[in-house]
Amino acid sequence: MQSRFLCKQCLNVFDHAVSDSTSPGEKIQCPACCSVDVVEAPPWVPLDSGPNIFETNTWEYECQQCKHKFKMPIPKSPTEDKNRKCPACSSAHLHLLTGKENLPLYCG
Repeated sequence: MQSRFLCKQCLNVFDHAVSDSTSPGEKIQCPACCSVDVVEAPPWVPLDSGPNIFETNTWEYECQQCKHKFKMPIPKSPTEDKNRKCPACSSAHLHLLTGKENLPLYCG
């Protein structure tokens, strides 16, 4: 079974195979920096999100209709993220700018 983890050292998000026989004290190592200071992350967090996905309490979006850039609190679920609308024009066609190299991760 795959579980998603966040490295607290470099903020890398990655999947790691965890079996039923995995002991609770077994250390998971980050593939990016080799740190064992990792915590389980929500399964909806994008892989390779990059170091800035959790640096603040907000994510930056760009409306694909009016090109307005704005910030909103980190969503609690993918459904909450998909239901977001541009505060300027109410369009649901948004790209998430926060993430690896500020590439779009979601499209509304």
